[in-house]
Amino acid sequence: MTRRDLTEKIVAGPLGWTGPVNFGRRVERWLQTGLSPVARRWWNAQGARTQLAVIAATVFALVGMLNLASAGLSRMTPTHSGPAASTAATSSAAPLTQESAPADAGKAWVVTGLWQGSGSKDTEEFVVGEHWRVDWMFSPSQTGLFQVFIYRADGRVLMNLAANSQKGGTDTSFWAGPGKYFLRINASGDWKVDVQDLR
Repeated sequence: MTRRDLTEKIVAGPLGWTGPVNFGRRVERWLQTGLSPVARRWWNAQGARTQLAVIAATVFALVGMLNLASAGLSRMTPTHSGPAASTAATSSAAPLTQESAPADAGKAWVVTGLWQGSGSKDTEEFVVGEHWRVDWMFSPSQTGLFQVFIYRADGRVLMNLAANSQKGGTDTSFWAGPGKYFLRINASGDWKVDVQDLR
């Protein structure tokens, strides 16, 4: 043991804290030597399957964190242009409620917007009357997810969820609430979505 090591040990005291300078040296040494001996012994004691599972879990956790971080960044950066509404204007906006099916006495459905693609997309803004619907068709990739969110265009306020599916197929959701909206589609697979207004 050198005189420097002995001095560091005395200064460290019973808890081993040697201050910021010596802590920096310890971190530097740890980075140069790689894994600590305890971690290295634990890793070597694991079987091949356990090591593979740990690697897979780590990759999965990292991808999940990156996905959350990118979702947070996309919320902070506007992707839709338009004036931002104040909180008071947003709270006074007409509510959007889901219906089982509107009474359509003498009225017909008119297509207001039609979109198709694969992956995620924000649609163009559209204007609808009191009663309207969202029709969708989805063909998933190997692991499918399909979500359609309804946003009010004047304030980028999430109003409701028009679709949420993990398997392919078609469906329709009916809505009551006039206004100007856009749809945010989150999908892993091919999809087709239309909005129809009851006129």
